[in-house]
Amino acid sequence: MKLSTVTIAVLTFLTSGNLYADQYVCKNISGTIQPSTVDPDCNILKFKDRQFPDVTFLGPLPPGAPPVCFIGTLTATLGKSLKLTGTAFSGLFANGLGQLTGASAIKLSAGPIELGRIFTKDLIFNPEGATTELLTMVGGSKTFKDGRGQFEITGNILYETAPFTGQLCVEDD
Repeated sequence: MKLSTVTIAVLTFLTSGNLYADQYVCKNISGTIQPSTVDPDCNILKFKDRQFPDVTFLGPLPPGAPPVCFIGTLTATLGKSLKLTGTAFSGLFANGLGQLTGASAIKLSAGPIELGRIFTKDLIFNPEGATTELLTMVGGSKTFKDGRGQFEITGNILYETAPFTGQLCVEDD
């Protein structure tokens, strides 16, 4: 019974305010990302063909080369009260036109319920100092299919826990 109650609560929260088709319901999201670790298997590549066909990822690279693929975990609050946890696979890519760029596939869950994935393209500013990372949503699955959003991470998630804020929008069916 608890699972069905949680499912109904999550779906109601994410789709509240259904007034007009093809509109978006936007909610603020904020949380923290734990320091990322190297992902030697470069799991972000599993999503390349479908989500990032225009991207040339740098990895995986041979042993001894600098890391270019990462995995991390996060906790967040969506809207005023929906608690989320997540796992992010990220990778740097080559076609960033002089800017340090990457992509991420973030799986989000509310308790035991997997809500789906958010796929982002990322711009990384000042990676050796007061790092800021801007993530722009380019795709999604399940609850986040056809969604939109943008997030800002303040801090270098390779070395420290960092806060993030942003907005996540899903279609209002």
